[in-house]
Amino acid sequence: MEDWQQFRRIPDQPSAHALVEVLLANGVPARVEAQNLLPGVEGYFVVVVPTAFLHRARWVAPESQFKESELVFLATGELPDASG
Repeated sequence: MEDWQQFRRIPDQPSAHALVEVLLANGVPARVEAQNLLPGVEGYFVVVVPTAFLHRARWVAPESQFKESELVFLATGELPDASG
């Protein structure tokens, strides 16, 4: 059984899943865990990776939050309309 370690805390679920997709596309196993989510209390989602892949995850993952246009592209595969 592999040890999984916290890689990054993300405030919203779509961004957490987008990060997982980026990691998976780069050969890093990853999953989202919902920790500290309580009704009426602001929480966060945690992206975890196997300990053996932690260094690679740091190498391939962006440091900043995803922009709305990046989330749309990751979800739909379509680029947002540049004119609007």
